[in-house]
Parts: sequence; C-alpha cells; structure tokens
Amino acid sequence: MWLPQRIAAVPAYINSGSKDSFKEAAPGHKFLGYLRNTQGDNGTAFAPYKGKAKIIGNPPSGQPRRDANAEQKQEFDGVLNEVCDRFPTASLQQIEALRARQHALHTHYGTNAYRISAKSTAPFATGLGNEHPIENGFAFLTPYGLPYLAGSGVKGILRRAMQYLCQERGNGFTDETIDALFGPEKIDVPEDAQRGALDFWDVFPNPAGSKLVVEIMTPHHGGYYQKNETPHDSGAPVPVSFLAVPAKSQFDFHVICQPSRLPAALQDQWRTLLDRAFAHAFEWVGFGAKTSVGYGAMAASDAAPTKAAAQIAPATKANSATLDTWPTAKLTLNPGTGEVTASFKGKSTSALKNPQANELRAVLGEERANKLKKNKEIKGVSVDVEILGNALILKCLTPL
Repeated sequence: MWLPQRIAAVPAYINSGSKDSFKEAAPGHKFLGYLRNTQGDNGTAFAPYKGKAKIIGNPPSGQPRRDANAEQKQEFDGVLNEVCDRFPTASLQQIEALRARQHALHTHYGTNAYRISAKSTAPFATGLGNEHPIENGFAFLTPYGLPYLAGSGVKGILRRAMQYLCQERGNGFTDETIDALFGPEKIDVPEDAQRGALDFWDVFPNPAGSKLVVEIMTPHHGGYYQKNETPHDSGAPVPVSFLAVPAKSQFDFHVICQPSRLPAALQDQWRTLLDRAFAHAFEWVGFGAKTSVGYGAMAASDAAPTKAAAQIAPATKANSATLDTWPTAKLTLNPGTGEVTASFKGKSTSALKNPQANELRAVLGEERANKLKKNKEIKGVSVDVEILGNALILKCLTPL
C-alpha cells in the first residue's frame, strides 16, 4: 500500500516533512511558496482540486481499502487545510500594524478623508484567477503574505454601484458626477484624459477566527464545456476547492478626496454620494470574486461612515493615554509639499499634511511660523505626539 506525502517546493535542505515545518509562516507564504502538495515516491504530484489521488501498486480490498482511501483523502485534503490554520502571532501583529498605520495616515487628511467599516455577511474571495497549482489562486499581499483587497478593486466596485444608482433618477448621480469622482471611462481625445478626485486604499481584512477557510464550488457538465461532448445529466460533478476569508470578518475602507478636482456643486456632496454607493455595494454588488452567487456581501458596522478630521487643537494628557510630550522637538518643513515633521531623540513623526500642517503653523505664531518658512526648520518646540501602533503622529503644540 502506498500513501502520498506532502512536501513543499523548496530546496532539500529546508525541512518540509512535517506540518510544523512552516507553522509560523504567513498563510500567503504557505500557499504561494511553501505549499506542501501531495507527492508520491515516484515523483507523481496530485493537484487537490482534481480529486484523483489514489493508491498505487497492489491496492487492498474490503475494509482495509476503504480505510486506506480515507487516510489518503485526509492527507489529500490537508494541503489547503494547513493554509487555513490560525494565523501565527507575527501575522496577527502585522495585520494590526497595517490597519493602525492606515488609520494614522488617514487622520492627516482631515475633512478630505472618508472611512467606513463593514463586516462581511458572506465569505470573501479575491484573486481566484491567479495562477496556482490547485487551479484557483488567491490575492495575498507581498511580502507580508496576508489577504487583501486592492484599492483598484474597491474603486471598480464603487464605480459600478454608482452606475447602477445613476439609472435611478433624482438621487444625485449622473454620468458627469461619476466621471468627476473616478475619471472618465471612455476617452475620445487625449485632452479629455484626467484623473478622478477619489483615491482608494487597499483593504486589509481582519479575518474572523484569525484564519482563512476552504470553500467548494462544484462545476457540472465538464465534458460539455471542455470537451465538446453532448450535454447530459449523468455526468459526475468535480468539486473544486478555493480559499476565502470567512464571514463576519472586519473590513475598513479608506477613501481620500481632492475637492479641487471637483466642480463646486460636488465639493460638499461627495461624502453623501459615497455613503449611498457603499450602502448599495455592500447589499447588492459585493466585493471580490464570485459576487454573482453571494460572495463578498457586507453590512456597514455600527461605526458607519466617519468624517476623519484630525484637528490641530490643544490636547491634554487626560483625554488620550497614548499622547507623549516631546519638550524640545525640531519641526521640519518640506517646502515642496508643505508637510511638517517633528523629530526628537532619533524619532520622527509621520509627515503632517495640509490642511492640518497649515493649522499647526498658525498655532506657532507669526514669528516662529516665519522662521520655519525661512529656515525650513525650527528647534526647541514642545509638541504632543500620539503613539498609534508603530506610527508616531504629530497632534499639536503642548498646551501651556
């Protein structure tokens, strides 16, 4: 009797003979680089989705054969199940850090920033068309090996949602509005080419249970679609496995608007239009792959669309336990972008962008603001800095 063993496509000096070999690897690394596929001693590999693993040689009969087949199936199914083990601690920390970093950067854009949180009501899959030995791929962000939804995908879904809403009269959506927000889809002459006012960031889901799941699709009539056979009802369906982020996972969507690219009539309406578009996309369109059969559906969390406006205003230690005071910080001005950065004892904050950078310079007073503009830096300024994960955020001057 012969049973396959799972080995990884890595050099022989890397031990890949046990499940613990890549226990601390991120799911994307297991799936894309260290997939321990079933392989026989004669070098024959078996792709999990085809379901063709079988005993080689002289197969037993009766109950021993059934036991051997059951054992082989367990070994066979383990290829994807290992990818779906609970994320290692390092990956969980990385997800938290990425999400915190996005939130920290998002606050710098003030009233030009839009954020909405959602919880998936169905499994979420993306990147299934990527090439992979098991036929169905999955989108993992390199080099972290973590699942993500590209910002370009979010942009496409939101545009489609607005196009659906545009067909309903009286709700504020027009072709001109959509082109202003996203840029024109069709360009007749080069002069018509222009970018839209909205920027969409990548989304890093926080998977429920801190792990991925295996989903199954079961195509029928393979002979008809692939071999031009006559269609009939006696064909055997072939189960196809693929990875997904489970339902009840948390998603945070971030959008940045550049109002200067919008006509005056839209500069006060773009946020409301996004509210409606996200609500429609969550319920009727879905995100990622296989949305036509229900995947990627979501519902807005209790913390629905937020207007992130990080105001430069006096703060006290009492209202934030994460604030730290830098008593003699150096402020540095980037004359090209207008961004302001604080540094102290080898540490530096993220660049403070407009309009908050302008507000900070106003709080400095005329004399120090002019000195900062002339010298591109000033020293000995006391500032409060918020510590958010690995990010340091310049909040305000230290109140007297």
